Amino acid sequence: MTTQNTKQINFGTKSQLAKLIASENITVQHNQVKTASFDTLNRILTLPIFKVESGDVYDMLIAHECAHALWTPTDGWAKIADDNELRSYVNVLEDCRIDKKIQKKYPGVVRNYLNGFDIMDDQDFFGIKDKDINNDLMLIDKINLYYKSSKRLPFTFAPEDKLWLNKVDNLKSFKDVVNLAKLLLNWQKKQVEKMKKLPGFDNHILVENYKLSDKDSDNNVNSKDVKDSDKQDSKSESSNDTNDGDSKSEQDEKESDDDSKDSNVGASNPDGAGGEGGLKPGLTAITDKTYELAKQRLLDTETKFTYINLPEPNLDEVIYSNKKWLETWKNYRFQRLEYSSKDRRIKYLNWLKNDFTKFKNDNKKTVMYLVKEFEMKKSATAYKRATTSKTGIIDPLKLSSYKYNDDIFKKLTILPDAKNHGMIMLLDWSGSMCDVIKQTVDQLLNLIWFCQKINIPYEVYLFTSEVHCNKVGDRKMKHDLNGGSWNYKHGDGMFENFHLINVASHKLKKLQLDESLMYLYHLGIEYEDRYSRMRGDYREDRGDEMGSPSEFYLGTTPLNESLVVMNKLVPMFKKKYNIEKLTFITLTDGSSNSNYYISAIENTEEGLQQSKADSGTPVIKVGKKQYSLGKSFYGNVTPLLLNVLKDQHGVNTIGFYLAKRIRSWDFDRFVDRKKYRDWDARHEQQQKIKSQFNKEKCAIVDKTGYNKYFVINGKTMKVENNDLTAVNDSMKPGKIKQLFSKSMKGRIISRTLLNKFIDEVA
Repeated sequence: MTTQNTKQINFGTKSQLAKLIASENITVQHNQVKTASFDTLNRILTLPIFKVESGDVYDMLIAHECAHALWTPTDGWAKIADDNELRSYVNVLEDCRIDKKIQKKYPGVVRNYLNGFDIMDDQDFFGIKDKDINNDLMLIDKINLYYKSSKRLPFTFAPEDKLWLNKVDNLKSFKDVVNLAKLLLNWQKKQVEKMKKLPGFDNHILVENYKLSDKDSDNNVNSKDVKDSDKQDSKSESSNDTNDGDSKSEQDEKESDDDSKDSNVGASNPDGAGGEGGLKPGLTAITDKTYELAKQRLLDTETKFTYINLPEPNLDEVIYSNKKWLETWKNYRFQRLEYSSKDRRIKYLNWLKNDFTKFKNDNKKTVMYLVKEFEMKKSATAYKRATTSKTGIIDPLKLSSYKYNDDIFKKLTILPDAKNHGMIMLLDWSGSMCDVIKQTVDQLLNLIWFCQKINIPYEVYLFTSEVHCNKVGDRKMKHDLNGGSWNYKHGDGMFENFHLINVASHKLKKLQLDESLMYLYHLGIEYEDRYSRMRGDYREDRGDEMGSPSEFYLGTTPLNESLVVMNKLVPMFKKKYNIEKLTFITLTDGSSNSNYYISAIENTEEGLQQSKADSGTPVIKVGKKQYSLGKSFYGNVTPLLLNVLKDQHGVNTIGFYLAKRIRSWDFDRFVDRKKYRDWDARHEQQQKIKSQFNKEKCAIVDKTGYNKYFVINGKTMKVENNDLTAVNDSMKPGKIKQLFSKSMKGRIISRTLLNKFIDEVA
């Protein structure tokens, strides 16, 4: 028997089990509810959360609740809500019916029922520990335990009792259950009336167990004996064929029409049935009452989930197109030239064009190196995956060796087809990036030129909170539920308004791309100068600074928002360009804004609003799959959204964390505490990361959600293309060696990001 701690229950696995049982790809939700229910309109099955240690018990309860949700109608319970005795009998008989159906339909749960009952019986879930099951119980309780034990308890049934068992075995629909419950209850009342006439009735064990008294008799009941009831019941039975719901027969369709008229179907324990104080002493099934009370105690009242959909992005608002990017720059330049010092601003623009061109030419060797490494690694990978097969055709050159060598057939080496690559890159455009923005932009430019050189589709975006609409200075609220970046609906998670600025694309013509990248190159210089202590030292030679449009100021870090939008853009990108291997890259220096919690959106009379209720642990729903943030959801949003990208779209995710400075103790946050629980092991891993970082200026660390995550020393990211023209004949060999070594070291370190990038992409 497999045991499982409550806190370790995998609700994702249990949801898959429920989906299988339900025979369709429905949405399964676990929450603080007393009973299972099924929303037929939205195809949502809601299940209670149980605190159990046994996996068999949990699976049995899930199977039982799913069976109720599928086959027990809510409106049927409503009709008998005020009759405690009848409701008790119906509950027992309905359990018999639906448990039989679910076990026949899914034989795999039979073991769960067998083991689950044994465990519950050992824990006295039914209150029979000190009872003689044959003499201390009425027939309804014997039926209850007989069927819940899968007919294994040693009951002795009188011939008259066996007639009732036969009726239970032949129950087909909920209507049958109600009819039989009425008949059985009336018959049991007649038996009690007979017992009252016997000597010593007051001392009978049934009187004590069931609290029987004169008040329990119902003289107005118009009942018949068992044989007469057979005639009444036969009408119900004859209307049903031998099918019991395991296939879509005509009877199933009829039963479904009769039993499922309400949009929310299913209730294993409706309000008042089996709950604390819900059933009064008398002819109710005491084992059922005890079981329901025990099951209520199993309900987890602490764990709570809020199921949230990812909102639909308004792409026309979110995407700041490259066309708009260039137009904004052109308008800005025109406005700047209207001011004073026109000549000096033109001087700077000319200097910028020349400096950008020089940077591009200086990095051609770097780009070609990346191309060569990519092609070599790709070819090596293809060769590694190659297969060699014998064709069955004799090789004449090997024929002479047939006596001592069986390998005389021709061979054919089959190389796997090459995959179509594609890339999407996101650059963090937040204020905290100012110290490393120039170096990062330089590295990004090399990546873009690399993609361009190997002729693969790519898109590059800056993610930022600064651009809130098309018009300069006209900003929308950070959280605007009626427009902005998201097309919200009820049940969506709430995210910030933000923009993705498309600064580069494979679709651009050469002149457009050069102009676009030149402005990006300028922004790197602009923000480096703005926050540099050396500001203005060389400005005289290049003219006045050009500045930047307010839309492109450094803002906050809407990384999570960007990942949500990628769920829309990535499949569109892959489909349009037939991408088989998509590499998704983030370059950032920190965590996302929305890193703590995701609020839900609800529809109110005033319109869409943020949910004010205590929403519990968020669970993100994407299609029919669910992703839980867990009880400790701090920092878990980003990994969750990255996992969504990988699961839903097969994306290779690479993260580059640009560190401005890292102290010794900072390396501890890059150690996976789940993987390295022991302090010594964690400290050892910390030192390994530190050593690698100090040596290579880069370290590979564990980061949930990413396929690979690199911590890069931002101070060493500046692209170095050192010129050795200073070497002359008058230099000593040692000086030349020193200059050459310094140049090569600078090149290797500065290309850390590029080298790691190639390793992953190829």
